[in-house]
Amino acid sequence: MKIVNQTDILAQRFYNQGFVNPYEDVESLLMAALGVQSQYINHGLFNLSTRLLLRKNDKVTKSIKSAILAWGQRQTYHFYDKATWLKMASYLSEERIWVEKYFEEEGLNLDSALVELQKMLVHPQTRSQLAQAYGDRWAQLFTWSALFLQASRTGQLYQQLLAHDRLVIWENQILQKPAEVSKDLLESYFAFYGPATLADAAHFFGIKQDQIDKEDLAGLYQLTDHNKVYYVTDWHENITIPEVLVLGKFDPLLVAYRHKSVLIPAEAQPLVWKKGGQISALVLIKGKLRATWTMAHQNQGIRFVVTSPKPLALKHQATVRRTFKDYARWLDKAVSQVLFEVVK
Repeated sequence: MKIVNQTDILAQRFYNQGFVNPYEDVESLLMAALGVQSQYINHGLFNLSTRLLLRKNDKVTKSIKSAILAWGQRQTYHFYDKATWLKMASYLSEERIWVEKYFEEEGLNLDSALVELQKMLVHPQTRSQLAQAYGDRWAQLFTWSALFLQASRTGQLYQQLLAHDRLVIWENQILQKPAEVSKDLLESYFAFYGPATLADAAHFFGIKQDQIDKEDLAGLYQLTDHNKVYYVTDWHENITIPEVLVLGKFDPLLVAYRHKSVLIPAEAQPLVWKKGGQISALVLIKGKLRATWTMAHQNQGIRFVVTSPKPLALKHQATVRRTFKDYARWLDKAVSQVLFEVVK
């Protein structure tokens, strides 16, 4: 068993997630990542952009043409490729989620509501069209996306991102229902998110650690650091941590692991994982947290504000600006401003 340290682990994770050798297209990235969380569409797109080989003429509308939006692990909104969504939906389909209890408490019939939604979606409709059709009932049925979530988690409903809306599509699928996380799902997790522990994998899939069959881990590299065992499908020699990484809200590096201190030390975690489930957007310098940032879309421009306790070096500011510029260009927008603020 190879002995490693946290710097080794981070270097391998950054490499495996495409920060060193970017992915050629969105579909292969989403397949590898088992979906990318997108609580905020613009930050979800940002977290795709930082892992993609973006050419100057690439545009988001073309790049994500095959991507869908659906609800997955941790009951959150994700970008998926369709095949991975169906695979995750099969795994998740037997889990009872809060929607069933919510409908019971509201005195609503969930099965009838799903049948009605299916009938409405004989032909795909935009969310705006559906909201108009449901009228006053929309708020109750779709609180926290309730009805969308229930149908998506069983492989029946997904959405596609449009320029100014989302298209809602009903798809009748007969899902296989595995009783546990399959070997190929585990291998996919450790290939993209590794090195990671069994506790990390259990957190990602929303299961107990003893539900993971250790026989399914045969063939993976085993590493150890401070008595924790990490698994990964491949070990890459002579790789280093990128000088600057810019992470959007809910970046996979921030949501896919139980053990957060590998990336963010305990004393800094309240700055990243906020109350109410919010997760900050970050700037890492040599793998260390140095700043947080926000963005605001304004017509055809995007304004970015980077906040740090100490000034960032000019060369690091230049890399951050270039990252923001690449993202904005991909969205066919311009950077209206990048403001670096020092807040003690």
